[in-house]
Amino acid sequence: MTDHDHFLSIINSNPACAERWSALVERAVTDARDHHGVQLEPDDVLNIRELRLAAMGAELDSDAYQAELLGLPQLSKAAQRRAIESGDEKARAAALSDLNRGRESEHYSHHTAHAARRLSEARELGIATPPPESDSVSRDEKLRMISEVEDGATRLSLARKWGLV
Repeated sequence: MTDHDHFLSIINSNPACAERWSALVERAVTDARDHHGVQLEPDDVLNIRELRLAAMGAELDSDAYQAELLGLPQLSKAAQRRAIESGDEKARAAALSDLNRGRESEHYSHHTAHAARRLSEARELGIATPPPESDSVSRDEKLRMISEVEDGATRLSLARKWGLV
């Protein structure tokens, strides 16, 4: 039996608990969708202990419920993505750290698959490209500086780096 089999058997055998559980699941799915923009499945709600207790008849602790709801992987990823989009460098650094965790222990023959997975996750979080650099130098100044460089290869390299080519 899985972790929730006993709970589900109690819910299925008691109509009052089943009715409470149904209302609580609907509330959690609605809260996740309306407040956080995440679509939860009813099975995901089984991981919220506070709702399981409330379905059995205990009083719902709203603060604990909200904390557990935000702790679900789907919602924590969404919150992390919003923080990165808002420019939070600490959230970006934490996401990069999580993304690269365990990289040393990957088997070399699976390097391409792991790299593709990391790139996909980075794109989902919005960290696949470096943050835009604030550039106070105008386009004309860049062109003037490049014209002063003697070496053609260096000139071309700088033009590419600065997005002029």
